[in-house]
Amino acid sequence: MNSALAASKAGAIRPSLLALAALFALIVLAQGISAPFQKDAEPQSAEWIQSIVRDGRWLIPEDAYGFADRKPPLFYWLAASAAKISGGSVDEVRARIVSIVAGTILAVAVLAWTASNVGVVEGWLAFIFLIGTYGFASRATTALTDMLLTLLLFMAYVAIFPLLNEDERATLDESSRASRDPFMAGLWLGLSVLTKGPVAIVLCALAGAIYLSIERRSVIERRRPLGFVRKAWVWQTLAITLAIGAVWYVPAAIYGKERFLKILLAENFGHFMPATLGGTGESYRPFYYIGGRLLGGAFPMTLLIVPAMLAFWIGEIAPEKRRAVVYQASMTLAVLLFFSIASVKRDDYILPALPGIAILCASVFSLRENSERGLAAKIRDLIVLVFTVGCAVAIVVEFVLARSRPDLPIGINLQSSDAAFAAIFGQGMASLQFPFVVCAIALIIGAAVAIWSFNRKLALGLGLAIALTGLAMSTLWTATLRPELAAMRSLKSFAPQVADAVKGAPVCIPAGINYEFSFYYGAAVPALRKAECPHPTAERPVYLVATPTEFDAMRPEDRARLKLVLKSELIGGGGPPALYEIKSSPVTTD
Repeated sequence: MNSALAASKAGAIRPSLLALAALFALIVLAQGISAPFQKDAEPQSAEWIQSIVRDGRWLIPEDAYGFADRKPPLFYWLAASAAKISGGSVDEVRARIVSIVAGTILAVAVLAWTASNVGVVEGWLAFIFLIGTYGFASRATTALTDMLLTLLLFMAYVAIFPLLNEDERATLDESSRASRDPFMAGLWLGLSVLTKGPVAIVLCALAGAIYLSIERRSVIERRRPLGFVRKAWVWQTLAITLAIGAVWYVPAAIYGKERFLKILLAENFGHFMPATLGGTGESYRPFYYIGGRLLGGAFPMTLLIVPAMLAFWIGEIAPEKRRAVVYQASMTLAVLLFFSIASVKRDDYILPALPGIAILCASVFSLRENSERGLAAKIRDLIVLVFTVGCAVAIVVEFVLARSRPDLPIGINLQSSDAAFAAIFGQGMASLQFPFVVCAIALIIGAAVAIWSFNRKLALGLGLAIALTGLAMSTLWTATLRPELAAMRSLKSFAPQVADAVKGAPVCIPAGINYEFSFYYGAAVPALRKAECPHPTAERPVYLVATPTEFDAMRPEDRARLKLVLKSELIGGGGPPALYEIKSSPVTTD
């Protein structure tokens, strides 16, 4: 009996099925969308949206402290429009709605494109892999530009695919030949530039060059060094891209003048170059940081990268599927290469690489027709079996341990988010909360499907098993663990208590800027030593919000003038924040 799974056929998926897939993706990805903001990135982004909604600053939004938006504003335009349509206020859901819609559309686009260019089986697996990956799902509910950029960049990149392969007319179907239109490529790429800047053009160009090099169809090999530069569609696409980008860049440059130029240089040249060569020097991390974050953020898909690469090397992937898979994997390599070289490295930068990894890993579950199971397939099967069974065993062991200590407190030292996550997970298992029970059942079913499919050498069953396992774990994290931790750490509940206690009096913080507190407080909160923070008088009290760590770092003479008014029960790295009244003279204690 032939043990290999016959290669699935490429083809279009019915619109009704795509609509059902979109609904499923929306339900999965929207979990945790109303969780409170934490730290600075999302609250500052929400303040830029507020700047448009409340103050009408559509061209260059400013946060509560007067700092201008450092990126092109398409994300903020869309979010502000949604906020205006839905009532005019900006909260967590309205600030994140663009990301959740973009993530849903992107997941369905990956499904449709992969089904049409690789195979229907691979399309559905890539779809589930993507929405079941924490690195993707968690960013679908963040008020940041990265998910919108990833969607627009993916659409631009797939529009370039038939243009880049225009010489291979015999291998392209009628729909692909008809789609060789640079307008769509330029439209999507121009919108990408309006979302994150020229980096979108760089990533597409770099990914295309990597693809041509891998496919051994580079311009150097053809002895035409200027071959692609002479292509009309290249210049047409670039012209359309620049024209769309100019819709914002030109008026912003005229209005912002030198201020805008500094922002433009810092966000592009400054973030790429090291500090020694004029870069901003912020968020510096070692060159391997992006690679490590990519491996962790794409887990458990990354477990399948080795058998996928091996399958290409030894020819287990059908030749008709190879080109499309290599094309998408080239974007992953471009993201990895570009941001590893760049000076500034952030977790969100890995997002455009995830669709390519999902398609690459999905391709491992469909072998060449009538081929015997090769080494790549055997390694793939073993990895899936060990991973799914290991997850099922681990959650059963956790259940037994948690039930044996049902009175285990949530913890004393929860400054570490890892410790807090572990405590929440342990309590959820001990009390048999519904999300934890569902996750455990899903992991056990995934392991059972993997064992059954492994014994019968069913690649599709193994693909569904690891997809189900990843989806269950990611959804538990985004729907339950992450929102609960956010509620325990966020200043959302504390800021209204402060507002009630101070009754309109000035409030300050020890130093720096706190976007999280200012967003929920509703106004900028200046630092203690800034001119905006007034001196207290008998007629006008002044208050201070500080964590224990910030309190200890203050000068002794400043601490001596503080009287505790209100203390929160929040957890976090600096300890629970508290509200103090600043006295004009040292406070005496009885």
